[in-house]
Amino acid sequence: MAEEYYDPNDRPSGGAPADGSPTPLAGVPLKPAPPHPNGQPWSGPPARPAGNPYQQDEVPVMDGNAAPAPIPTAPAGADATDHVRIGLWGAPRSGKTSFLGALPIAAMQAQRHGQGSWRISGMSREANNFLNDSVTRLSTRRIFPEASVGLRSMSWSVQGEEPSPGGLRRRSRRASFVLDINDAAGEVFQANNPLHEEITDQLARAQGLIYLFDPLGDRESATESFNFFYATLNELNARVRDRRGHHDNRLPHHVSVCVAKFDHPALFEPAMRAGWVTQDSVGSRLPRVPAHLSARFFQWLCEDFRGATARMVRDGLATFFHPDRITYYATSAIGYRLNPQHIFDYNNYANVEEVEGRPRICTSPEPINVLEPLIDLERRIHAKPGLFGTKRSGQ
Repeated sequence: MAEEYYDPNDRPSGGAPADGSPTPLAGVPLKPAPPHPNGQPWSGPPARPAGNPYQQDEVPVMDGNAAPAPIPTAPAGADATDHVRIGLWGAPRSGKTSFLGALPIAAMQAQRHGQGSWRISGMSREANNFLNDSVTRLSTRRIFPEASVGLRSMSWSVQGEEPSPGGLRRRSRRASFVLDINDAAGEVFQANNPLHEEITDQLARAQGLIYLFDPLGDRESATESFNFFYATLNELNARVRDRRGHHDNRLPHHVSVCVAKFDHPALFEPAMRAGWVTQDSVGSRLPRVPAHLSARFFQWLCEDFRGATARMVRDGLATFFHPDRITYYATSAIGYRLNPQHIFDYNNYANVEEVEGRPRICTSPEPINVLEPLIDLERRIHAKPGLFGTKRSGQ
């Protein structure tokens, strides 16, 4: 008997299980979740792989006077099973850990930029430690997070409200969900890495993917994007095929392709000379690649700026995923250096300098297109099945 068709972006018919347990994949049975002592739905942390040093629990200091800690639960307003599974993918030194560390900073700055109000916090001690350390490094110490080693999975609570598009007089959209995301070393995406099978399985079960393409690292053989792209893409397609999870004969994931390090002069200057960059006339007068040009900008980047194997990355994305489910962004985890009046100055915009042989961030980070790819993925994942790009109505 053929297995039932499975699309990770669709909710199962009949609604989520009444006990709040995770929705099973087709053909993959799940053990029933243990009952919560208070009768509430179970929403404990995700399973942690054995043998991974980054998954070990910290040993808390026991204080007999402290109140007992409850099991982490979904944020208010979210269904207990409303987990958004996002896979983060990219070559070594493409900035994956910095991207994750910049997310809470971008969330706090969103309201100032008219992008709504967003709050991100960890669902476990380890996740909160990661957020605390990353924000401290980027904003206070002005250094980049240490490169990831191995693979770790985290769950974050995300709550927010974004304005209606175009300033329409409608209720803003509210979102409240648990984000399940991975932080993996780029080497994990090579076929011969011991953790390759595990990361591929995580990507296969994800509903959305954030793919970081680093055009500067791509010119070096050790970090060439295609070396960490095709083996993972090929195995990902095989995993989804074996579970009969293809949608219209392609991978069902929604994808945000993020061109990393857009603030770097080696990328910004050629993009500006080629006519892809515009500048805001108000506020901090930030340069940007307009949203309606972002897909063509990525095409130019692969065709003319990088060429060679970068074109294979572009073709692989277009072949294996639905073009209607891919969006593109020019991204920076730290943004531009701004003058004392907090305005972009073309004479001095590079936000990284060398101090004692190590890179140092010059001014407080102002992330560019870091929060937007995530929120757009969540919006598309929760859109009505079969309607690509349909936005969920405000709640």
